[in-house]
Amino acid sequence: MSRKLSPESWKQIAPGAAMVLLAGPVFLFMAMDITLFLIMSRTRGMTASTQIFDLSMEIVLCLFAGLVTAFGARKIWRELRKT
Repeated sequence: MSRKLSPESWKQIAPGAAMVLLAGPVFLFMAMDITLFLIMSRTRGMTASTQIFDLSMEIVLCLFAGLVTAFGARKIWRELRKT
């Protein structure tokens, strides 16, 4: 059940694969960092204002990386379904 992909299909898949390979690990790292921050902040007590600013930046970057990863995966999935 293996299918051969044409060179045109590979050209369509390559940008999506690059998005997934570059933004995917960033998303996973940021999500783990946010999770660890939230778990550790329960035991530490008060949170400084600089930490709140850093957390908001991390949330925005995590969401952006997640969207790029999902868009890349969607591009790959669409091309594989066409063939």
